Amino acid sequence: MLGADGKLTTATAKPYWQPGWLKQHDRLMEAMSAMKGRAPLIISGDLHAIGIGRMLRSGRLDLRANPVTTVLAGPIGTREVGWPSGRRGTGATPPAHLDMIEEVKPIEQHGFTLVDFTPDKIVLQFFKWDFRTQPVDAIDTLQPFHVTELVRPV
Repeated sequence: MLGADGKLTTATAKPYWQPGWLKQHDRLMEAMSAMKGRAPLIISGDLHAIGIGRMLRSGRLDLRANPVTTVLAGPIGTREVGWPSGRRGTGATPPAHLDMIEEVKPIEQHGFTLVDFTPDKIVLQFFKWDFRTQPVDAIDTLQPFHVTELVRPV
């Protein structure tokens, strides 16, 4: 939640969020990280941004043994007020509850992510498109600006 000081905080309750959502989040992260032989991955389009990071800590949970990779898949189309900074006046940043390694910090630009799943790895390709300077046809020939490969842990 955006606090009175203009910074993100958990000290102020987020309207319309059920009590216990953060505990539920932590239970899910703990279960994902505990799955040996898997590369834990979350893909979300809710934040209207493009990015990728690895979650090393969630609250008191140490996830470093098998970090959870979190992906902001990107919006191919959104209005200016759809960006995090457009709605709340600040860009997307990790909350204090998490320790993250941000491989690609959240980018407020139109784009998308292609993901290839194979038995031994996951390959993520990140694309961005600027509707102000690039025609719609350019989407067909975009090249990824970032590629990440997640290998299945042994």
